[in-house]
Amino acid sequence: MNPNNDKEKEEEKYSIMDVKAKANDETIINIEIQLKNEHNMRYRTVYYLSKMIAKRLKEGDQYQSIYKTVAINILNFDLLGSGTRFHNRYRFTEIETKRELTDIAEIQFMELPALRRYIRENKASIQEAIGKNRLLEWLVFIDNPESELAKMAETENEVIGRARDMLNTLSKDEKLQEEYMAREKAIMDKYSALSVAEERGEKRGIKKGREEGERNKAIEASKKMIQDGLSLELISKYEGLTIQELEELKKEIENDE
Repeated sequence: MNPNNDKEKEEEKYSIMDVKAKANDETIINIEIQLKNEHNMRYRTVYYLSKMIAKRLKEGDQYQSIYKTVAINILNFDLLGSGTRFHNRYRFTEIETKRELTDIAEIQFMELPALRRYIRENKASIQEAIGKNRLLEWLVFIDNPESELAKMAETENEVIGRARDMLNTLSKDEKLQEEYMAREKAIMDKYSALSVAEERGEKRGIKKGREEGERNKAIEASKKMIQDGLSLELISKYEGLTIQELEELKKEIENDE
């Protein structure tokens, strides 16, 4: 389906999904693949899911006509801190009883770092799972199509075999290669800019903190000098505060007394 969530109003946020598909049972599925943590994934997926649900309901439709909508997020970073639990699903449930209100909206997170930890910790049984766990088969293929586990999954799942054939075909297309390289460069440039911005922000924060610390020390030292009767001009010379600032400090001291 068209992956664009077009804006209905000028003030709305425009969004583009990686893959938007409709299953045979009319379920709408949004699949997002994220390489780097931009620290907005929780809110972003809720926004996308809400937009998809809202756009399916046309004027005059009954609320009951809304079909199930699922957001699937395949992440190359840890979001939920679930250890080796690489697949998590969320729906509307009552907090205490865990009773489900509806399955009309569902969010799934599939975290590749957790998958890798799971594989490392379950080496003995992981090969037995291939052929029985379709999700695991697809995730090992997505994570690394050239891995031994991915090749095993390919022999057990003919659809993954077709996906590999398609991947090989696309990798030989020069135009698609150019588009891929351009997209990779755009992603690298984006994340490089983010890293530089974060680094500059950290440096500014450190510098600002240091300056504030030094200023606070100067203020405390100046207060003691004022109480000892030193002239404001002399204090200003050694502590760097202006005469006006020192006069205000002197008033504060006098008011406290």
